[in-house]
Amino acid sequence: MRLSLVVAFVIAVFAGAASAQVPSPDAAPSTPVATVELDPFEPTREEAVLESYVDGVVAAHRREHDAPAVAVSVVRDGRILFAKAYGDADVETGAPASGTRSLFRIGSVSKTFTWTAVMMLYERGLIDLDEDVNRYLKGMQIPEAFDAPVTMNDLMAHRAGFEDTLEVFTVPDTTDKSLTDVLAEQMPKRVYPPGTRTSYSNWGAALAAKIVEDVSGVPYEKFLQDEILTPLSMTHTTLKGPALMNDETRAALAKAYELKAGDYAPADYMEIGPYAPAGAMASTANDMAQWMLLHMGRGEYNGAKLMRPQTHDFMWTRAFDDRPAGADLAHGFMTRHYRDVVSFGHGGATSSYYTDMTMVPQFGIGVFVSQSGTMDRTLVSDLPWLVIDHVLDAPPDFAHDDPGFADKAEGFAGAYLDNRRSFSRFEKLFATDSTAEVAPAKGGLTVSIEGKTFHYAPVKGAADTFENRHGARLVFGRDEKGRVTHFTGSWGVHSYERVGFATNPLLLNLAFGLALLFSVTTVAGAWRRQGRGALKTRAGALVGLGAIVAAGLVFALAGAFVWMAVQMANADAAMLLSYPPASIVILRLVALGVFAVAIAGLVSLWPAWSGSGWRVWRKLHHTAFALALAYFALMLVVWNVIFAPTA
Repeated sequence: MRLSLVVAFVIAVFAGAASAQVPSPDAAPSTPVATVELDPFEPTREEAVLESYVDGVVAAHRREHDAPAVAVSVVRDGRILFAKAYGDADVETGAPASGTRSLFRIGSVSKTFTWTAVMMLYERGLIDLDEDVNRYLKGMQIPEAFDAPVTMNDLMAHRAGFEDTLEVFTVPDTTDKSLTDVLAEQMPKRVYPPGTRTSYSNWGAALAAKIVEDVSGVPYEKFLQDEILTPLSMTHTTLKGPALMNDETRAALAKAYELKAGDYAPADYMEIGPYAPAGAMASTANDMAQWMLLHMGRGEYNGAKLMRPQTHDFMWTRAFDDRPAGADLAHGFMTRHYRDVVSFGHGGATSSYYTDMTMVPQFGIGVFVSQSGTMDRTLVSDLPWLVIDHVLDAPPDFAHDDPGFADKAEGFAGAYLDNRRSFSRFEKLFATDSTAEVAPAKGGLTVSIEGKTFHYAPVKGAADTFENRHGARLVFGRDEKGRVTHFTGSWGVHSYERVGFATNPLLLNLAFGLALLFSVTTVAGAWRRQGRGALKTRAGALVGLGAIVAAGLVFALAGAFVWMAVQMANADAAMLLSYPPASIVILRLVALGVFAVAIAGLVSLWPAWSGSGWRVWRKLHHTAFALALAYFALMLVVWNVIFAPTA
């Protein structure tokens, strides 16, 4: 069973009609505000070649992966080079996608608006980034833990120490609950001291939006509209999800599709209710070009000034300095090193859109790309870096293996578990198949996760930093004794914790395997003894019957796991609104049965040895089965399959 199918669906969430008649989104102000038009200019030969290059890359991707529609905008030196869309906004009608009118859901790129709002309030002296966030919260408080408060800097760096939770994705857009209500009801457990580990948190980003509300005194959506979207004339950008859009705005949305039986089928739209600031926005290629130009302009664009240049410069610095050569967050913006340049931006995804926004101030260039349909995310993840490669116009020179590193490599080897996981709920189980295996290899390391293996070489002059042939970097962290304890991934928003033997998820698989093995041999032994007149006592008959029941429950649990894996592999956004599905409910009930027979199995050891009349080999087999069941039951508790709430 591969639980990575579950993890892939969940993690993908959030780390992006006819185009001829598209009015402004619902949240637009009553006073008409004209969309910023592209100033006419004659592109240079270099710029024209770049646009042709992007056209070719997108065309090749759409041909290979059947992407219904793609939106791309590229800005350079304070201008919009182009903002366009490719493909069909509506496959059924053949309506073409438009770069100025077709809306694409941008997922977690929405967070960049939240973080910008925070920095605007910081500039006004209303928020101290190093202050306990409880100072600003109304109607709820973050519980104390680790003798350290959660600060806004922690939230912006995804280092607040919260566990992950699926509950963010279980709230419909039509709920009557407020952001305060859902944040208070679905508060995740604090599992790490603030600042010590990076773990992407949609809940934490939504908490920052609540602080914007509580400090400014207006709903977040109104602050977004009045203070950001309207001044920038981003009239085709909305915070509302499809379920809340009016008919005209929804018609502007590039429809999302999935491939079924080789053909397009409409995909469900993800709903996150009041958590909208964490990832519900929709926008056009042209509007997002204006958003990039604001940030490339250090907080000012086209006469709109959201913050002073000095404040924006500060926003694009890191609040933590523990991995200067690796990826991290600069007050909410993902920042990473790639080929001697430093980029800022954010990625995003919903259940049916992929999005990325990357800006490189060194070149004055920004790239936005969004795709309707999740056929393949290669274009969205690769296009910004392909554009950078094209602009650099020189072969990349990434890190090389170091023969002298071989003696140190063993210190990094081992299993690492993604820290973006549940710790206190049933969903902890989903982390068992997201283990990263690190091993020595030549003069570097190999990292294997979810069936893919990458080779990393040490980066010269950067301690514990490694780079692969695509320019992605990992940075390992150490404890006070110098032992490697974790590493942070190439996007700077996920860290992986080194696990020892006792906490390795493989132990759950081992326990399940042993329980299945002895279940099979128990049933096989009972079948073999049929009709042979084996010596029986009443105690022996009861213990033997109990063993058969236990084996049957283990088989049933295996079937329930398979059912859950299949159901979750085919899960969609609608399923999350009714989470947990029937397969998980049944699995947990059967697991309780296994736990009960495991206890009974231990109790049965006395009559099995003292009054069963069995041969010694059967007694030994029954003992081994009872111990295997007990160990399996313990693992079911450890991994929250039972006795823990679901999201």
